[in-house]
Order: sequence, then structure tokens, then C-alpha cells
Amino acid sequence: MPAADPGSLRVRDAMTVHAATVAPDDTVARAVEIMNDSHVAALPVVDEADRCRGILSASDILTLAEERGARIEQMATTDGLARELLLEHFDKVDLSDTLVTDLMTPTPLQTSPDTALAEAARTMIDRGVHHIVVAERRDRFLGILSSMDIVRAVAEGGGR
Repeated sequence: MPAADPGSLRVRDAMTVHAATVAPDDTVARAVEIMNDSHVAALPVVDEADRCRGILSASDILTLAEERGARIEQMATTDGLARELLLEHFDKVDLSDTLVTDLMTPTPLQTSPDTALAEAARTMIDRGVHHIVVAERRDRFLGILSSMDIVRAVAEGGGR
């Protein structure tokens, strides 16, 4: 099958629709479990009304763990997949007393499923992020777009 023109791709062509999420009142320890089980490096924080309230990333958790004495100074500059793998080692750090809402980024970048994929990618590059929340009117959560989703969509010619 010939590859689709990357310029014609939309966010909906690449986004993860059934994304793992976390609730604002979950603990960071629970978020780590969800990240490990789902093999992701960021979780949209979604309330009971399906509104995205924030995003919690592995980087946020690494910073908290380091503040609590975890020996990750050298690992804190690691990017990509290695960051995900670091989450497996947080059982030595107590993260059960911190709520997701206290650590999350409260106003994550958001985009529409109709946005051109190239435009979303440029926004992610300009802002230095690897994930962008996909939402519609009044922050209703639809999914998440990661840098890996974009690479996959371009390599596979669009469709999932």
C-alpha cells in the first residue's frame, strides 16, 4: 500500500483513542502502576465528566522521586523509552501520599482531532513536549497524541 501524503494526515489518523488515563484524586503511586501496565510515559488526567484536567508525565514523577531521595541524577536526563523503563524502579520511593492533581501539569497542550498532523507536530516541537491531549468542546477528552504516534502514522501511511 503506498504511503499517504503526510501533509494530508489529521490528528484523528494518528491519535490513541482508548488511552490510559488517571483521575485527579488518584495517587502518584497508582499513576505509576497505570503507566507501567500501559507502557506509556504520560497520562491524561481526566475527571468523571470526561474533561481533561491535566497531564502527568514520567518526567514529573522522576522529579518528585528525585526530590524524595531516589538516586536518579544521572538518569534524569535520559529521554524516550528509557524514561518509561525507569518507572519500574519507583517501588523504592513512597509516592502514595501525593495526589495526581498536586503533580500534574494543569493546562496541557490540547488539539482537535481535525487539526493537521503536521501542525500538531510543529506545536509539540515548539513547546518541547512529547504528548498532546486531543479534546473537543469544553475539554471533553477524546485521546492523546504522542510523538511516537506521529512517527507511526507517517511510516504506515496514515491509518491505524
